[in-house]
Amino acid sequence: MGAFSCIVGSARTSLRGDAVPDPAALMVAIARAALTDAGIADASLIDAVACAEPVAWTYADLAGEVVTGLGCRSDVTRLGVPAGGTSPQDLLHQVAADTTIDCAVIVAAEAVRARRRAAPGTPPGWPPRARSFDPFANQPPFSSPLEQRHGLVAPIQSFPLYENAIRAAHGRSFDEQRTIAAELLARNARVAADDPHAWFRDAPDAGTIAAVTPDNRMIAYPYTKRMNAIIDVNQAAAVVVVSERFARDHGLFADAMVVLAGVGAVDAWNSVERATFQESPAMNHAVRIALQRAGLEAGDIDAADFYSCFPSAIQLGLTALGAGPDDPRPLSLTGGLAFAGGPGNGYVVQSLAAALDHVRRHPTHRVLVTGIGMANAKQAATVLAHAGHVPPGATGETTYREPFDAEVREVDPAPSGEATIVTYTITYGRDGEPTEVILILDLPDGRRTVANASDTDVLAAQLMETEPIGRTGVVHHDASSGRNHFAFAAP
Repeated sequence: MGAFSCIVGSARTSLRGDAVPDPAALMVAIARAALTDAGIADASLIDAVACAEPVAWTYADLAGEVVTGLGCRSDVTRLGVPAGGTSPQDLLHQVAADTTIDCAVIVAAEAVRARRRAAPGTPPGWPPRARSFDPFANQPPFSSPLEQRHGLVAPIQSFPLYENAIRAAHGRSFDEQRTIAAELLARNARVAADDPHAWFRDAPDAGTIAAVTPDNRMIAYPYTKRMNAIIDVNQAAAVVVVSERFARDHGLFADAMVVLAGVGAVDAWNSVERATFQESPAMNHAVRIALQRAGLEAGDIDAADFYSCFPSAIQLGLTALGAGPDDPRPLSLTGGLAFAGGPGNGYVVQSLAAALDHVRRHPTHRVLVTGIGMANAKQAATVLAHAGHVPPGATGETTYREPFDAEVREVDPAPSGEATIVTYTITYGRDGEPTEVILILDLPDGRRTVANASDTDVLAAQLMETEPIGRTGVVHHDASSGRNHFAFAAP
């Protein structure tokens, strides 16, 4: 796209009803709205259409559906990437780096709420589902078979591992860390209250978010229901990205938001292999390189939209920026995934759309947007600014995947003997009782493993008595189930 790529139009929407169009149709509608916002009426000007894959439905050729719906030229570039929370930034960074593209639409839509309410059938008016297509193909699965056997199968189990590790690393008590997590989300909730597109606008305070109640049950320690991203939404968002040349030729540059830099990076893929849980080395790398390319220091960032599927994700972004949870700068421009809504792989399109609104209102602000994909494996950072306030050192360079030498810990799938707790979580049923303990353990020979409790109720209670991270116990392997079991040694 030349020296700089520019975001010149955006649109967001939330549909409260259950009878809504399928995600592809939502993408067409919201893309048209973004083009209108940009002042682009001629669809033949579009060179590329980039779509984040929805969770609610699958299509054999999603970008083709959108191209046809928009009335684009048949030869436009059609872009897609493996699913995950970084998808919108991965697409943006590819578009910005492609010198053959002058005008692109990046779009995402989700209708999980409508899909669930129509289950098990097809929602009215939706096309047949392409069941052979897997949006998560061309990358490893979310977790390894070893992790899956131990219940580590989804973000609701993996991100609490980070929250507990962050607590221990900072020497905080259980209550202190839960308060920090809840206060971060309460800040997001206040932003969502003022966002007409946010799904939840009730702005609960930190005490309400942290309190365990029948309506706010514990999901996986230390996260209550209101600390989790909400995917049960019908939402769509789109941004229009053009080259600087296109923006100037069409009189769009003066009101544009410039992509100063963008970087994607990948950590060790599986949680059990990670070198650390108190920070994200890949996120640290992505933010550092993005700031360098933007010609900025961390203190030059005026506002951020940190990926916020869980409180630990916000804290990982803050750490990468060299900031703490009490940083006074805006940490979300939408209200985040727990309150604005976390529509599958497409949330960051909402971030980018909200960032355009923000710099239009605050032209001097420099904005950082982060994304996280899979089990905190994929990371992305994008730095943005109003076209009238581009730093002299900014390069506009973007990289889909910046080389990053992630440290990968060797794993022992069948350990026996002494083991030390690295981090952990406890999952809970609807009755409030613990259902599983999931632990990441260090072994004396330097290898890692994952385990469950030998006795769930006993270990769950012990883990809540005093800081367990760094404590040693005994792990053994059950060959019949393929699972490892951990217990503290008897006093």
